[in-house]
Amino acid sequence: MSFLPKKNCAFCDSKEMFELMDFGNVALAGGFLKPVDFSREIFYPLRLSFCENCFAVQTLDVVDPSILFHKDYFYASSAIETLRNHFEDYANNVSSRFLTNKSKVLEIGCNDGIFLKPLVNIGIVQVIGVDPATNTVEKINDPRIVVINDFFNMTVAQGVKEKFGPMDMIVANNVFAHIPDIQDITRAIYDLLSKDGVFIFEVHYLGKIIDEFQYDMIYHEHLYYYSLLSAREHFKRFDMLIFDFEFVPTHAGSIRFYVSKKNTTNSMLKVTDRIKNLMTLEIQKGFNKLGIFQKFSVNLADCKSELIRLLKKLKKEGKTIYGYGASGRANTIIQYCGISHDLIDCIIDDAPSKIGYFTPGSHFEIVSSSVLYSANKPDFILVFAWSFFDEIKSKNQSYLSAGGKMIVPLPSVRIY
Repeated sequence: MSFLPKKNCAFCDSKEMFELMDFGNVALAGGFLKPVDFSREIFYPLRLSFCENCFAVQTLDVVDPSILFHKDYFYASSAIETLRNHFEDYANNVSSRFLTNKSKVLEIGCNDGIFLKPLVNIGIVQVIGVDPATNTVEKINDPRIVVINDFFNMTVAQGVKEKFGPMDMIVANNVFAHIPDIQDITRAIYDLLSKDGVFIFEVHYLGKIIDEFQYDMIYHEHLYYYSLLSAREHFKRFDMLIFDFEFVPTHAGSIRFYVSKKNTTNSMLKVTDRIKNLMTLEIQKGFNKLGIFQKFSVNLADCKSELIRLLKKLKKEGKTIYGYGASGRANTIIQYCGISHDLIDCIIDDAPSKIGYFTPGSHFEIVSSSVLYSANKPDFILVFAWSFFDEIKSKNQSYLSAGGKMIVPLPSVRIY
C-alpha cells in the first residue's frame, strides 16, 4: 500500500486515540506536477488525532516515505535567504556551545547542506549528512562533507558507527516530524550518540499552531506536532531527557530541543529552569487534555470562512489575485479552504525548479515573480508563504510602491 492507516499511537502504541480533524482525501502537499500527470494524481486521506496516554498530536494516515521524499524532492532550503541566515547562526551557536574541531556531527535529513556547510567552514572536521532525496544532496558538492543518500535508520546508524565511531552531535532539522517509525529512529539515535553527546532537533511548535491557528502546517509530510510534554514522554521511554530548548522564529514558530542520554556525565547538559517553566505553561494551557485540540479544530472553520469571504469580495470588485509561495503550507490552505481558479489565477514562487510545474490537487500554474513587473501584474497577491512575509515584502517593494497589495492569510487575515 502507498499509505497505511494507523489505529495506535506512533510513540507509545496506545489505542487511546481521538480523531480531531478529517481533511478528507487530499493531494500530497509537495507533489508538484505537470499537466500530463494530472490524471494519475493520487489523493490520500489526512486525519489528525490526539493520544490521551502520551499527549502526542499526530496524523493517522502515513504515506510511504519513498513517495514523499523521492529523487525529485522540490524543497531546497538554501533557496530561502531567511533560512540561510538561520542555519549559519544555528551552526555557530551549537558549535561554540557543544563542539570542538575534533567533534563528529551527523545530520538526519541534511537537504542541500545548508546547516552542514557552516559547520565545516567553522572547522569541524568530521561532518556527515544523511538524506534520501538524490537531487537535493547532489547540490552539496563539498568534499569535506560525507553524504549518505539514504533514509536514516538503524542499519545506516550502525554503518556510520562502525566506520566513524559514535557521534558527538546528531541533528535533525524539520525532519523529526516526518519519520513514520519514530521509535526505531530514536533507538538508532541513542545507539549512535556518544555517552556525553547531544541530539538537537528543530520542529514546528504545537503551541504556535494552536495559538495562531496555523492549520497550514498540517499535511502528510508532517506526521507529528510536538509539545514539550509529548516530546518529554517520548524520550523518557528511551532513557533520554530533554535538558533545554529555545524558541526560534523560522516557519512562524519553531522550537529547538536539546536532548541527552540520562546517564551523561557532561555537566553542560543539566536540565534548565526553562524546561520546568514551559512544562508548567503547557499544563496550564491544557496540552495534556483533549479539549484544547477539539476547540482548535472548531476555530479553523472561522479562519477558512474569513479568507474565502475576502477573496470573493475582491473578485466581485473585479480585482486580480495571484498566490505567492508554492509550498506545502500553501497547498494545505488551498485544499482545506477550497480556493478555486475563479478566486486566484496562478502562484508565484522564487525557486526556479518549480517554475512551469502545477500545484497538487488544485493545479495552479507556478510562475516567476517577474509577472509582478509585467503589464499583467495582479492587484493583490495572496502570500501563502506568510511565515517569510518580511523577506517577500522586502524583495517586492517595487510592486508595492506601484500600488500592489498583499493579503496575509494567517495568523489572521489582513491586507498589507
